[in-house]
Amino acid sequence: MKGSFQIIRLFNIPVQIHWTFLLIFVWLGFTSYSQSWNWQATTWAFFFLIAIFVCVVLHEFGHALTARRYGVDTRDIILSPIGGVARLDRLPEKPAQEFMVAIAGPLVNIAIGLILSAYALVASEESRMQLFDIFSLLTDQGSNFFAVELSAFEYFLFGLIALNIILAIFNMLPAFPMDGGRVLRSLLSMKLGRVKATRIATIIGQLIAVGLVGYGFFTMSLVTSFIGIFVFVSAANEYRMVRFDRILEQYSVQDVFRPNYSPLYTNDTIEKALQQLSSGLEKHFLVLNEWQQMTGVLSEKQLLKAAEEKTATTPISAIINTSYKVYLPSDPLKDVFSDSQWTISPVYDQGCLVGVLDRQAVQNFLKIQQRVKK
Repeated sequence: MKGSFQIIRLFNIPVQIHWTFLLIFVWLGFTSYSQSWNWQATTWAFFFLIAIFVCVVLHEFGHALTARRYGVDTRDIILSPIGGVARLDRLPEKPAQEFMVAIAGPLVNIAIGLILSAYALVASEESRMQLFDIFSLLTDQGSNFFAVELSAFEYFLFGLIALNIILAIFNMLPAFPMDGGRVLRSLLSMKLGRVKATRIATIIGQLIAVGLVGYGFFTMSLVTSFIGIFVFVSAANEYRMVRFDRILEQYSVQDVFRPNYSPLYTNDTIEKALQQLSSGLEKHFLVLNEWQQMTGVLSEKQLLKAAEEKTATTPISAIINTSYKVYLPSDPLKDVFSDSQWTISPVYDQGCLVGVLDRQAVQNFLKIQQRVKK
């Protein structure tokens, strides 16, 4: 994700922070200053904020490590002011696997809450009494948590317990992108299939989103309204992505590769390549040697960049990309499209070069299929 930077790598999964995450610390500093907090209160608030996002990271690792158990890798975990997200390479194939991946995050929060509660219970008699008082307050809508007399550490401890319980409950709302939406979809998928199940889960999620926006409007809570809008848009995007995946599953490279193409040759100059680029419809090229063997690929972006930095008589052999993907006509289009590291690739059948696979052509094909199959 643009605007993110890595802070740590655990279990070979990068943990990144989006730059907007730093706004939370700006808000904390402003609140501390405007309310004249002393340095002890500010320090405890700072560590509590860090602890919150440690819990969020652990929540996301619950998803990531469970997904790894089913052969699904995680690209990264990204933290932002509204929480965290583990970006999986793909959805687990089986509904039962998706259920386990989705439920793993909230279960981590429950486990954290139970561990901290166990610590509070064994710490002292006073802590046990305060813990019971706090849980009674959480079930009493008219009560004030901060009315209980606690030390700074106890506020920290019991605050984390309450927070993890809230995170687990909130994430189980049956609305995308919350885990509850994915749990609901996985359960429905067992009987209805993923597309229909996603459609039903999307409608439920959007109804909840409308309720959140309405509640936020009447209570003048901009954060609640923003969450509602985010949930509404995310639910629609989830359904769109699932429909797109279903379209991808129906086609292979055979359906989209182009048997007719205009290659370039290693001895061609940048000037000649530019002429071919400007005179034809093709933007990316296979590059062959004099024996009609593949030597590399050349994209429009590479060619234009080279035209600025090198002379017109420079042979394109000096600028081609010799690392390229090779596909077969039988390769599933879903596998091809999930790999973003290519613009043009040769297609081979029984050892012979039979055509090219152009990313732009694939995207245009899929746009047409999405419109036709609405």
